[in-house]
Amino acid sequence: MSTKGFFRTSDEAVIYYEVDGEGQPLLLVHGWSCSSKFFQRNVPVLKKHFKVVTLDLRGHGQSSKGLHGYVLSRLAQDIRELIIELKLENVILMGWSLGGPTLLSYWQQFKSNSKLAGLGLIDMTAFPFSDGEWNSHSLRNHNAEGFNVMVNNLLNHREAFFNAFINGMFYHATQPADTEWVNEECLKLPPYIGIALYSDYIYSDFTNVLPTITIPTVVFSANSKIFVESIKQGQYMAAQIPNGECVPFYQSGHMLFYEEAEKFNNTVIEFAKKCQK
Repeated sequence: MSTKGFFRTSDEAVIYYEVDGEGQPLLLVHGWSCSSKFFQRNVPVLKKHFKVVTLDLRGHGQSSKGLHGYVLSRLAQDIRELIIELKLENVILMGWSLGGPTLLSYWQQFKSNSKLAGLGLIDMTAFPFSDGEWNSHSLRNHNAEGFNVMVNNLLNHREAFFNAFINGMFYHATQPADTEWVNEECLKLPPYIGIALYSDYIYSDFTNVLPTITIPTVVFSANSKIFVESIKQGQYMAAQIPNGECVPFYQSGHMLFYEEAEKFNNTVIEFAKKCQK
């Protein structure tokens, strides 16, 4: 079974989503400036085991690009409303990069009736501005001036900004051939939305949420120019979660689920077994 559609949120944003396969729901959430298309090497395999749900976060991809709601707490509410719209239960919810703290916001808001069976945090940090030694974000230690430089580059040198950003996602810090679609997807994010959302992201601290998670959680990590010491970062965060584990990826970068798709897919399938106990 495969369906595509749009749904309207309670604050009138329009969200694009896709559903593939049958079984336990697996909802995959992309990162900043990206889209559901980034999971193209995962859905064809995972839909044989799960009802795979992907979406384009508001402002991204094929979703609407209004002027409000670009904070993680609202993105988490959008995910909640999609889960309710599709009548999903016992969901394994996985979020990549900015999608990771969005999931932590989801847990923070809805843990009393989460409808979740497990969480997956994919190459992310719980607080980009943290001065903790574990944090590997380039803006660590409350680097607001670095963010101002980023804003300037995004506004005035948009294509060059994304070229550098995308190259940094990959294992060899060079964009592979046949991935021009990555640039096309990133450029669908209007600069005003990108800045608003990234601003909320870097100032949001979810480190105190990690110890409150009561469901199985897997943290995926791979070192790259995006997170230079992501494996160390992932191991730290997994250790803060009562039932957390870290799975390092050594032959891929920030897009670990794309570059090491077979390993990622198999890890998700095995993790789901732990979510049924």
